[in-house]
Amino acid sequence: MTDPTLALLLDRFVRRLHLALQRKAPEFDTEGVGPWGGMVLLMLHDLGPVPIHVLTEELMRDKSQMTRSLRALEDKGLLARRPAPQDQRVSIVALTAKGQAVVGALQRVLTETIDELLGPLPPAEVADLKRLLTAALSAPSDPRP
Repeated sequence: MTDPTLALLLDRFVRRLHLALQRKAPEFDTEGVGPWGGMVLLMLHDLGPVPIHVLTEELMRDKSQMTRSLRALEDKGLLARRPAPQDQRVSIVALTAKGQAVVGALQRVLTETIDELLGPLPPAEVADLKRLLTAALSAPSDPRP
């Protein structure tokens, strides 16, 4: 069993990151996608073009929430839907060039913000953290019930 201190520290770090990004949002969220829209775009960047149901499962949202979010992002020209070649009833969703640009801006701000938060650490410790996070995220685990 992990020391609960680790969970508390990770929670504080994530909250600090979230708050720092919220403060910077007016500088980079030029499309007004907000935190949730940013998460959808980042997930699409990670997954590539996918059926909507896969994105819904990955983000653990219900279908109606995802439909509203995707419609708003589509209206902003950040993603596009197309029928799946193997089944016309299934919609594939993918980032547009404009969506890729928004993801790029978000990734730049994320990098800058994390650099600021980790600034007090020596470079070797930051490298260790990167190695540990890479290993943890590579481990086969599905936290969903």
